[in-house]
Amino acid sequence: MINLDDQIWKILEGGYRIPYDVSIPLKELEKTSNSKTVERIWSELWNELHHQGDVGIASYLAVPQLVRIAKLKDFYNWNLLGICSVIEQQRFLSNNPALPEKYQEYYLSGLKDLKEFVIRNITRETDDTTFRIALSTLAVCSRQIKLSKAISELEDDVMDKFLEQF
Repeated sequence: MINLDDQIWKILEGGYRIPYDVSIPLKELEKTSNSKTVERIWSELWNELHHQGDVGIASYLAVPQLVRIAKLKDFYNWNLLGICSVIEQQRFLSNNPALPEKYQEYYLSGLKDLKEFVIRNITRETDDTTFRIALSTLAVCSRQIKLSKAISELEDDVMDKFLEQF
């Protein structure tokens, strides 16, 4: 695991393709239990790690940290699942930077932990969005990238239109 105090975080690019030190909000997320602060951090992470389909190396390296923090704090929610899924989807579906070889094991280990976290928690009582995004996350962690993207887009209005065809 790359320590959040490592200097590498200061130079990694996020979704805007400019340096974004994701270690700062990750440390804050790890320490806080204030719901408004957590909400603000999720908003920042969504904005900075993913921008109109663009992700960066900071986005990739944030995934294992987000999973670690989620397991520690029992953050089983659509924000965690969604941001990790979108980052992995965009790694394949858009013109984003390749994951550097030296971080492959770190990142893939984070996806493995994410999949295990979802499997352990999928039977929780959750809202429809969290359940749908959990299914999308299982798909993306199983290398079913297009299926993951399709599931994540199946909100009620889209699903109704889709089901009308069958």
